[in-house]
Amino acid sequence: GVELVVDNVIVYYLYDQFRLTPVLAGALGSIFGMMNIFTRATGGMISDLAARYYGMRGRLWVLWIVQTLGGVFCLLLGITPVYSSLTATMVILILFSIWCQQACGMNCAVVPFISKRSTGLVYGLVGAGGNTGAAVTQAIFFTYLPLSATQGFFWLGVMVIGVTALYMAVYFPMWGGMFCAAKPGITEEDYYMSEYTSAEVSQGLHTNSLKFAFESKSERGWANQSKDAEPLRSVHVKGDTA
Repeated sequence: GVELVVDNVIVYYLYDQFRLTPVLAGALGSIFGMMNIFTRATGGMISDLAARYYGMRGRLWVLWIVQTLGGVFCLLLGITPVYSSLTATMVILILFSIWCQQACGMNCAVVPFISKRSTGLVYGLVGAGGNTGAAVTQAIFFTYLPLSATQGFFWLGVMVIGVTALYMAVYFPMWGGMFCAAKPGITEEDYYMSEYTSAEVSQGLHTNSLKFAFESKSERGWANQSKDAEPLRSVHVKGDTA
């Protein structure tokens, strides 16, 4: 949502703040969005690399760090030494763009593990939440409150930092959270099978989720694999059995 807000206001901000021509303001403002060509994908790659060693807890930590940095650099756009210099503004804007869009990729790296059965629903909520958040945030900081654009960026950054702190409350019982270890005795199968009733299991509707549960054991991370009493082995599931 923050990315959409900046996409909407950055060109007008550059035009008004630095008295640029519309063409130049548009060209410079488009840099923020064009960084998506590589930044969002690299965010997912960094998340996968963190998960390889530290599992889901690694994903959550890098997501918190990168998204918090995005908030910090958004905040810096509203600081006097920055908004008084076009060069400083563009440097901060590019760095802000990198952190902001990498965080988007890192969010997408976590979403599939929330629910195998309802992956589409979760993705829809995340996507719709971003769009709704963008509309609400732009209305608050850049439309209705008596704030200048620089003050809007400052408080938008503060909001990002505060909201990102909520990641500390994200917890997967089989993998843990940022500060909490996994719950003993809970496996990936326990988590993903809890989405099905006994009747659905008897019909074999759970088989894809069971396979996904086995594959998701990689989210334990290499650092924890040697501690697992259960060896990783192939799972063969028949479609008509529980």
